[in-house]
Amino acid sequence: MLAARSAASPAIQLTAEVTTQPAISSYPGESGFVSLTGSERTSLFFKGYLGEPSTYLTPLVEAGASQLAGEPEGWPRSFNGFNRRSGTALMLNTVEAGIHNAGDAALRLDPRYFRCRCSGGWRRSWYAFKMTALAYDGDGHARLDLPRFAGDYAGSMLVTTWYPSPYSPLVQGVKMGHTQLGTDFAFNLLREFSPEMKRFLRKFRLP
Repeated sequence: MLAARSAASPAIQLTAEVTTQPAISSYPGESGFVSLTGSERTSLFFKGYLGEPSTYLTPLVEAGASQLAGEPEGWPRSFNGFNRRSGTALMLNTVEAGIHNAGDAALRLDPRYFRCRCSGGWRRSWYAFKMTALAYDGDGHARLDLPRFAGDYAGSMLVTTWYPSPYSPLVQGVKMGHTQLGTDFAFNLLREFSPEMKRFLRKFRLP
């Protein structure tokens, strides 16, 4: 079985992104659009990721879910087992983020998510799905986001090298990469529909 990824993880990361992602004043391809500068890319990773408390909270949530599920098999459901799982989750997420951000910078792709300029739940969901594999360049063209794939699969294959036998980077590691892409899609859905979610939650605020 593969290490469990908690459904709460994308929500935790989304909360952090709302406060740390550089403001988007215009969309790719529009007049006045400015891609991320080198300093903004650096800040997005070192301040928006490594400097954000959710970076360290998310692995704890994921480790708790993995421990309850007994994944990976062979690691004890103990404090020591929890430390292994949380450390592994932190390593996995950091490798993914590092490769994704560095690769996008090298290819001049924008790692930010730009919500769909369309209407309708199905169309917006399909857009969120497509943007799991695509990213915009400075000219506003959607390109295949190879660094995202590299980060998801390299991180997953790396951490399975210290998993107990019979886990294998080429089997369970690749499968975990598939799971990571699914998590990215869930994250994009939260990003896409976050305005509606915020309005919905405001209805339950106490006066």
